[in-house]
Amino acid sequence: MDLRNVYLSNAGRIARLPYFCYSIALTLPYMLLTYLLVTLLGTLGSVLIIGLYAVIAFPYYCLMAKRLQDFNQPGKWAIAVIAGGIVAALLQFIEALHGIGYAVSFVQFLVGLAILLVPGTAGANDYGAQPDKFAIV
Repeated sequence: MDLRNVYLSNAGRIARLPYFCYSIALTLPYMLLTYLLVTLLGTLGSVLIIGLYAVIAFPYYCLMAKRLQDFNQPGKWAIAVIAGGIVAALLQFIEALHGIGYAVSFVQFLVGLAILLVPGTAGANDYGAQPDKFAIV
């Protein structure tokens, strides 16, 4: 599996360990850039973070879709998980809805844990052959 297929295609399946590693490979640079943009540019940096998230949302979707498909669930559900995170972030800007934002974030955290921890279907399923559990590239 080459990196273009990992990050730019939602076809097939991905095991838990590769999913975790590829997700970390997206998250750490994003977090570093987020910190730098906010620290150096303030409000403008916050606006740029939204654009940066738009760039990495599709690779996150592709990874999560393959992970869901590994345990024979539709990959399109990844859109709902990502949308939940966006909604939770936007609710943080509305004082009266902070609590709902935190609740949505908590549910999203639990779903993320399930996606990470639920074992894949043994053998082939509707989305392809069983992936190698340890194959990172």
